[in-house]
Amino acid sequence: MKTGSPFRGWMLGLLLSAGAAAFAIDAHAGDAKDAPAAGAKDDGKGEASERFRAGVQFYKDHDYEAALVAFKRAYELDPNYRVLFNLGQASQELNDYASALKAFREYLEEGGAEIDKARRAKVDGFIAALTPKVGTITVTTSVPGAEISVDDAPVGTSPLDAPIIVNAGRRKFGATLKGYTPASRVEEIAGKDEIEVTLDLVAIETNTGPAKPDPRPPAPVVVADTTPVAAWVAFSLTAATGITAGIMGGLAIAARGSLDDELATYPGDGAAITSAGSKVKTFAITTDVLTGLAAAGAVTTLVLFLVAPGAPEDASKPDEAPKPETSFFVGPTGVLFQGTF
Repeated sequence: MKTGSPFRGWMLGLLLSAGAAAFAIDAHAGDAKDAPAAGAKDDGKGEASERFRAGVQFYKDHDYEAALVAFKRAYELDPNYRVLFNLGQASQELNDYASALKAFREYLEEGGAEIDKARRAKVDGFIAALTPKVGTITVTTSVPGAEISVDDAPVGTSPLDAPIIVNAGRRKFGATLKGYTPASRVEEIAGKDEIEVTLDLVAIETNTGPAKPDPRPPAPVVVADTTPVAAWVAFSLTAATGITAGIMGGLAIAARGSLDDELATYPGDGAAITSAGSKVKTFAITTDVLTGLAAAGAVTTLVLFLVAPGAPEDASKPDEAPKPETSFFVGPTGVLFQGTF
């Protein structure tokens, strides 16, 4: 029976396929020897190893986000440096260059002499390719103890032990601390940038301290009119009396003119002369009386206005002197004024 080249070609293809698959696992998602030892931190249940292998499968299926989560869980259960290589690979596929660079650097540091030359050279190549894609940021805060975040993800508490590695692009830096207003700042980060970002936190004011003066101008003081009613009554009566006196004076002058006319008439009417003279006398006496009353009222009004308080007194002041009291009466013979001062 003749065995020709088809059989040898099939075998060669099978071997090449197997080798390619093995290389893919080694280059991108680790291999069986990278799996954490079963029972390291999971009471013999092998959970860390299972998480790792699940991450490898997710990676092969190109579900890099699920692979990253699985690798993180495996590393939390068993901090085996070998898992850091897989974390770096998954982060790199998700374009999270800062996380990938951090994982690869930790991988070389923790693995040390256990990492063979070929793997070390490969990781060094990854680091060289990632470095131009990140920036190194030194973040400081005006108050220590503040929680620092990058793109709203916490990265530590100030003061930080080392600068932060961030992806190139537009990054938001924030700081929060109880009793202070949050601080934030947005920066455009270019690859290989090394800059400092300072976040100033301002203390929130409380009501425990002394009250601050009111910046508003004081309201105008409105002084109420405290003039006694008697003063206004006296003023009104005085004004009315003065007006009446003026009218009576005018009538007296008119009556005097009529009397002069009667006296100038010849032979003259005795009854008309007597009547005109009587009117002149009556109007004159009335005018004199009203004028006196108006003068007395004016004096009384002036006194009442002078003794009236100009502003309200403080009722809480002790030993106050009695306030002046005044009164007046109008009688047939004049105005009677009395008061206490």
